[in-house]
Amino acid sequence: MQLNFNLDTLDDTPLALLNQTRKPVELKNIPSSYVVTDVETTGLSPLNDVIIELSAIKIINDEISEEFSTLIKPDRIISDFIVNLTGITNSDAQKGKNIRCALIEYCNFVGNLPIIGHNIKFDLSFINSALEKEFKKSLKNDYADTLFFSKKTYTSLHSHKLTNIANFLNIDTKNAHRALKDCKMTYAIIQDIKKRNQPQR
Repeated sequence: MQLNFNLDTLDDTPLALLNQTRKPVELKNIPSSYVVTDVETTGLSPLNDVIIELSAIKIINDEISEEFSTLIKPDRIISDFIVNLTGITNSDAQKGKNIRCALIEYCNFVGNLPIIGHNIKFDLSFINSALEKEFKKSLKNDYADTLFFSKKTYTSLHSHKLTNIANFLNIDTKNAHRALKDCKMTYAIIQDIKKRNQPQR
């Protein structure tokens, strides 16, 4: 059964979506409560490609509170390259949710918390492109990029790709390039960054 949600009529629509005049701010400090977000997509262009997996972890007072993850049914065939990279097959993706339902669930999960991710502008560009297409709206949450903090913290690293940082910190990278796993790696990196940047007593 096709579910036809209308974002404008949902009672629990996040204020950050309703307040479309607000301008998101890129945070230069990591808050204690936030939502880690990651997407897997059919390609690199938010205009020409689509989300096939959307995941998030809600962090409250630096501790994991809730997890959200869903496959999204695409309107096209996933390339062999993306299948090999992510492990998401066309058969898997066809069992996913429709994009409207996934976006509503994600936005209600995030609420008004800041959004954090690794190269987060990539993820937000896809999420906002989908929101604009489906609902003529975009996220207005503040955001922070672990890539920025990584470059300031791990100055000896030549590459700041998510898996390279994880390997440097001995964080398990099995199932990397799946959205929820990437969220978990990002959270572990955030915890290490915070620890390393604590004021010396």
